[in-house]
Amino acid sequence: RTTVRKPQRVVAVAARSVIGDERLRCPRMELRVGDLVVYGAHGAGAITRREVREVLGERQVVITLALSHDLSVALPLARAEELLRPVADEAEIAQLGFVLRSELALGTDRWLKRERAARAKLGTALGLAEVVSEGTQRASVSPGERELLQRAKELLAAEIALSRGEEKSVASAWIDDQLARH
Repeated sequence: RTTVRKPQRVVAVAARSVIGDERLRCPRMELRVGDLVVYGAHGAGAITRREVREVLGERQVVITLALSHDLSVALPLARAEELLRPVADEAEIAQLGFVLRSELALGTDRWLKRERAARAKLGTALGLAEVVSEGTQRASVSPGERELLQRAKELLAAEIALSRGEEKSVASAWIDDQLARH
């Protein structure tokens, strides 16, 4: 659970209730060539190929994703349905803006404990927004925390850019604008 602090009151937001369980998996998606998906902490990209391959002596449908930095990933369909999720739509992006503009209750845990929690959030758009928002609200951050914050912001900007069909720099500027409205 994440606590979002507003003036005069505290609102609790559960990640699953905002995104919905169906956003964490792709079983309803057909995972066709050209579909835009997110592969957890690896980022967002398009499905470039769907083919039948022999994997561990068994014929399976395998999909290939083209991610940023010329990274290409091939996943058996069953595994892809578990690990992939659709790119955030405009309604979710509006929710991300709310999280980025909100003052989160900052925990007093040490960095290593916060790091584990932050890394667990890298798989969802809402989690990325929470990591970015919390990291920018802290007065000082360690080099490792700064690196994780930068990675979360890059992943979030890439997903928003892909969803909206715009340049990553435009999405990054939108994130900065939301953060400035704390």
